Amino acid sequence: MPDTITNKLQNSTVQDVIATKLARAVFAGFEAMFATFLNITLGTQSRFEQRQYHEVQSAMRERLQVYERQVKSVSEAVKVIAYAELSCPQTWQLAKNIYGNMVKNHENEPIAHTFFNSTFGAIWDDKKIRTVHLFVLKAKYRTQPRPYDSLVKRISLQHGFNSAIKTLITNQVFRVPFSNLNQDVATLQATLTQGAKQQCRQVYELINLNDGYIEYAYSHFYRNKACYLIGRCIAKNGDNMPFAIAILNTPKGLKIDAVMMGADQLSLLFGFARTYFMVDTDQPARYVDYLSVLMPHKQRFELFNAIGFIKHAKTEFYRYKVDTTKNSPASFKYVAAPGTPGMVMLVFTIAGSDHVYKVIKDKFSAPKTATKAQVKEKYNFVKQADRVGRLVDTHEFRYLAFDLSRFSEQLLQQMKEHIGSSLIISGKALILKHVYVERKMTPLNLYINDCDSKALAQVMLDYGRAIKDLAGANIFPGDMLMKNFGVTRWGRVVFYDYDEICPLTDCNFREVPQTQNALEELSSDSYFDIEPNDIFPSQFKVFFSANELAFNAFNSHHSDLFNAQFWQTCQQQVQQGYLPDVYPYKQSWRFK
Repeated sequence: MPDTITNKLQNSTVQDVIATKLARAVFAGFEAMFATFLNITLGTQSRFEQRQYHEVQSAMRERLQVYERQVKSVSEAVKVIAYAELSCPQTWQLAKNIYGNMVKNHENEPIAHTFFNSTFGAIWDDKKIRTVHLFVLKAKYRTQPRPYDSLVKRISLQHGFNSAIKTLITNQVFRVPFSNLNQDVATLQATLTQGAKQQCRQVYELINLNDGYIEYAYSHFYRNKACYLIGRCIAKNGDNMPFAIAILNTPKGLKIDAVMMGADQLSLLFGFARTYFMVDTDQPARYVDYLSVLMPHKQRFELFNAIGFIKHAKTEFYRYKVDTTKNSPASFKYVAAPGTPGMVMLVFTIAGSDHVYKVIKDKFSAPKTATKAQVKEKYNFVKQADRVGRLVDTHEFRYLAFDLSRFSEQLLQQMKEHIGSSLIISGKALILKHVYVERKMTPLNLYINDCDSKALAQVMLDYGRAIKDLAGANIFPGDMLMKNFGVTRWGRVVFYDYDEICPLTDCNFREVPQTQNALEELSSDSYFDIEPNDIFPSQFKVFFSANELAFNAFNSHHSDLFNAQFWQTCQQQVQQGYLPDVYPYKQSWRFK
């Protein structure tokens, strides 16, 4: 009996030591990941000032690799450290508790929690993972909003609103001067005053009384070719009007290009079809707390995603999914998403949700010939691309759990038939081995059936613009049927079906050769050779075969899309390094 007790004590001591080493290794990996992430971000202002826009895109792609690369590195180290205890659940549970104490009160505790989850998931992979090993749902893992005073500065209006606005702009430190500072400031003053008059009467009245404050974030928000100054006008009673000031660096110097006012306009700037901001801060979680004040209708996962912390955004999304499911009526069931069923993806959603879930089918419908691996590569390509406001962002999940009782019988049958290899039913849970989550929109082909002629003309205009914006970013959608595009609440057209997407420069755009005789034209076989990457723009008209009104509206603005020369010119521009200007705000908001 004494020998048994001694063995237990020795085993417990070994387990404690190994668990502590595991926790320390993961924490060191998290700190290294964050430091590398921040170092890339720190160069953003310099790239902006030097107008190094290709380097901006390269830095964004590099930063997207940091997290996964560090998780892999830590996982390899942990395998050596743990040795025989690597697959011991009790050791990992103990390591989680030790790690939790290590990061308690850490400035970025929630992101540190997610890093532990990622490391554990990378090692255990497809083994049954219990939530006891993860920092996810318990209330103690959900940090409450914290003070953000250290992130912002306030300028009193006691010397007048115009003076405060000039101070706001001159307080920003750049190594490039404004080309016409006084004119920009005057336009900004007038625009903000008019915006306050229309959107927030209390702020407008205090502007005229020289009362209240202008508050702004110390850190700039950089994306593509622009820098954004984020803040708000605040009345003493707490009423406020958020704003985002867009600053561009032109060959003549800096210029204020636009200002977005109010939570709705800021929401457009932080939209789900945009690439991620670079924000020079070591307090990202606290910045999300601040942004939540400016845009209270935005969920935390959307804001973490917007500033580049996409892995923690997944953690926040899962919490959001669980909470909304629990709080929704039991009659709300997961059902097939509206629209034409996909040949490659099974797509479903639930009432009251703004999102859809997409699972790759086990077998694709003809004429699709891609493999699952190739489809995943396409989605990864989109993740790395500049989405120019036209590609819906996705969250990729493995082993995502759902409440089985929430699935309609019809959908459950479809899932068993089409995605059986990705489906696990365990007790009361339905688990998907691999799934993408996207924002829900109205499919374009459904939208045009219910809109009036004015809305049809507008959406067809934007449909063509979407295709051209993507071409300018070296992206060819592949399958440009209207069912693969969606319409946002702003009436903006975006693309969301990625199984045939590719770089524009990989395509060979051709005109259909002239026939030699009538027999060739009537033949069911092609009368000329076609390579796999050959694209014939003149055949794009078939996308409109079911709706003549839509075609006429589209053709009146975008007939050039049916000519190979347009696409060849776009390819030449891409190859020459040309980056088009893409604005995440309406043209009418731009300063003249």
